[in-house]
Amino acid sequence: MVKEIGFIGAGKVGFSLGKYIREKTGGAFNIHGYYSQNHDSAVAAAAFAGGKAFDSAEELAAECDLLLLTVPDGQIEGVWEQLRDKISNPLLVGHCSGSLDSRVFLSSAGVPSVSHGFGSIHPIMSIRDKDTAYLKLPEAYFTIEGDEPFIDFMDVFLPALGNPHSIIDTDKKTLYHAASVMVSNLVCSLAFEGVEVFKACGLDDEFAEKAWRPLFLGNAENIYSVGPVMALTGPVERADAETVKRHLGALSGETRQMYLLLSRALADVAQLKNPNRDYSEIRNVLCRE
Repeated sequence: MVKEIGFIGAGKVGFSLGKYIREKTGGAFNIHGYYSQNHDSAVAAAAFAGGKAFDSAEELAAECDLLLLTVPDGQIEGVWEQLRDKISNPLLVGHCSGSLDSRVFLSSAGVPSVSHGFGSIHPIMSIRDKDTAYLKLPEAYFTIEGDEPFIDFMDVFLPALGNPHSIIDTDKKTLYHAASVMVSNLVCSLAFEGVEVFKACGLDDEFAEKAWRPLFLGNAENIYSVGPVMALTGPVERADAETVKRHLGALSGETRQMYLLLSRALADVAQLKNPNRDYSEIRNVLCRE
């Protein structure tokens, strides 16, 4: 059974997962240590999450059962290629990228001489900082993908942490990451555009930067509680075509296009919430544009 876990990469993800694993499993899974090109980062991670800072990736890998590469996505393949032929012990190898899958370990060098299990594990949450993000991990849902040995281990490991998880098909990993971006990063662009429109109304910058936040947070809480369909309110949900026309007349450029495209999608959401309401007029308004 896998017991010793090592991290190559001592950034936000490595810090957070290491600390979380140590605190949640009560020693059943041990954080063996960290390696980083910046040795000071490895020392800091080990002090925070447990284990020790290693001087070489090979030394860490030789003492681990599970090795997680928590380096930036663009470095995963290169780090593994430099390490793979220096490992003489079989182990599980994984990464925590949302967009890449386990094939990154086999992409150019073929199957390594020593038998390993490969996979990826990804928490569906934003890890914003090194020091406090681990406190949010108990709420996270995880996806896993990879070969049979990796999946078999994760099917034991994640329940020990208490996190819901699901296996995702390797070929769907990029689509899955796009979905994650849509419900997180892209929301930032929508909020930014809204703030700019508030400023265009003549509101001073400080007011425009802050006044919308209770509205945004309240809506986010409703979506979290009852889902995007039942949380929907506003002129599209009410089939208020005249208000939507006025909005389109007041907006311009890319902001108008953003409003238009999202409102078209919103009409479908509104129909799911109110299957007996007539949305034909508002669809005509949105589709004429």
